[in-house]
Amino acid sequence: MTENECQGPAKCGWVESERLLAKTFDAWRAEFRSILEEHRRDIQGRLEKIEREIEKKSDKENVDLIVRGINDELARHADEIKSLHTGLEGKVGVETMWKVVGLVIALGGILSGIISAIINYFARK
Repeated sequence: MTENECQGPAKCGWVESERLLAKTFDAWRAEFRSILEEHRRDIQGRLEKIEREIEKKSDKENVDLIVRGINDELARHADEIKSLHTGLEGKVGVETMWKVVGLVIALGGILSGIISAIINYFARK
């Protein structure tokens, strides 16, 4: 066997690349969550400010309209975030599936090579 040939998944660097990919997605997910938390705190602060203004102002209808607008905006952002998260999970699932397919094909090739070598060995005797 030459040095360039793969001697299994651990020797080809597949495990390391999968770990790197997992760490990358975990970092993205953590950053995504921190952004969402920051948005949530910002919107919560805005809502609290509006509620304080409601107590001060007699025109509660206008403030209620503003609060409903912010709640609608928050719901819209939540829907966009859910769609982004779903898209990200779908992409990770497809990439993982192709890696598994590649691994199965590689292992099948190795197994067929071993069986072929055994058959040739016994055919020569």
